[in-house]
Amino acid sequence: MPLRRRLLVLVALVLGACLLVGGALTYWAGLRKIELEMSSAIAVGSSAVMDALNTIQGSSDPEAQLTRIVGAFDGDRHLVARLVGPDGALKSASRLKAPVDPPPAWLYELLEGKIHKQTFTLPDTLKNLGSITLEADPHNEVGEVWEDLQLKFIIISGFCGIVLALIYASLGRALKPLDDLSVALKRVGEGDYSAHVAEQGPEDLNLIYRAFNRMADQLRTSEEQNQRLNEQLSTVQEEERSEIARDLHDEIGPFLFAVDVDAQSIPLMLARNATDDVNSRAGAIRQSVQHMQVHLRGILSRLRPAMLIDQGLTHAIEHLVAFWRTRRPAIVFQTDIEDARFPAHIEEAAFRILQEGTSNAIRHGKPSKIGLSANRTPEAALQIVISDDGSGIAASTKRGFGLVGMRERVAALDGTLEITTSKEEKGVMLIARIPLPAERRAKTSDNKQATSAA
Repeated sequence: MPLRRRLLVLVALVLGACLLVGGALTYWAGLRKIELEMSSAIAVGSSAVMDALNTIQGSSDPEAQLTRIVGAFDGDRHLVARLVGPDGALKSASRLKAPVDPPPAWLYELLEGKIHKQTFTLPDTLKNLGSITLEADPHNEVGEVWEDLQLKFIIISGFCGIVLALIYASLGRALKPLDDLSVALKRVGEGDYSAHVAEQGPEDLNLIYRAFNRMADQLRTSEEQNQRLNEQLSTVQEEERSEIARDLHDEIGPFLFAVDVDAQSIPLMLARNATDDVNSRAGAIRQSVQHMQVHLRGILSRLRPAMLIDQGLTHAIEHLVAFWRTRRPAIVFQTDIEDARFPAHIEEAAFRILQEGTSNAIRHGKPSKIGLSANRTPEAALQIVISDDGSGIAASTKRGFGLVGMRERVAALDGTLEITTSKEEKGVMLIARIPLPAERRAKTSDNKQATSAA
């Protein structure tokens, strides 16, 4: 069941319960009112009949006088007077005033209450004329209760109708954004992150709308970032492939050709018994193979630096700097790498950060000098700094694949990454801090205590 309908049903049930309670209270008040009116009417009527009977003995026509006493109650709203003969036969009776709005039979049965009736015995000299009875008739009083009940029912029904209409309109206005939210959620589920909901209505629902809009904005930003990262990743991969292909072509290709030429000439030399030339050719082939092995190790170290990192971060950075020096001899590299071992995952993360930071600086900053450092801080953290004197990072590069990858790598180790202007106020300085594990912190603390004691 929709929320609006459920709330309306709940409100209708509450109003219905109030209507029932009001009806019960009206019924109880009507019973009391009728009982009080009937008792009062009998008391007043009895007093009038007693006064009239005290004067009847001196009358010349007592029966006519009795008939006039009974007739005096014609048109009364509550009492019916009757003159009953000694044999029980009805001689005369007053006429009750008819109710303006006769109540239904079921209501009369509910409110009738007990019968109020009183019989007046005539003096002994007039006993042959019979007796007078007074009986309270609640029809008119029940009619008043019925009119009051109808009026209250109309008022309460109108009030309930107005309340329900106002609630329906208010709920429709307040919950309309929920319908929009449902549609927006469906659009988000289908991958359309531009869906938004109007932030209007009750404050409690506004919190939901604001949270949804923020979520949609974040998803859209993430989607756009993922697209940019995929494009840049493809570009980086293509650049890496092109560079590897160029290295293989420029560095490995000539030596393979040389090895092929030398290998083809060896059989001819053997046919001429030119042993010295064969040895010379074999040495040349060996030198070519060694040269190709060096270049292959360099390529493999770029693709998979684990072998370099196994020998320590200092060794890995030396190979990284050597790689770039052969390709960018004009750049001056300054390194300050602490000659210590750290946990393998931290050394790998540090190498990747230094590798990517150096690559970014060379590709985007066009620097003449690059500084690389990795040292332990007093706060038991490994601080990695890459600085250059290049042109800085453009706005489009700040959200590049390399920086995002470094941020994610550092965040995974509960570290921080900061990008500022270098000390010379030219170029970029990238500072990453990675907390060291607890055991390394303990060792650092012990070393400090030992130094203090010394």
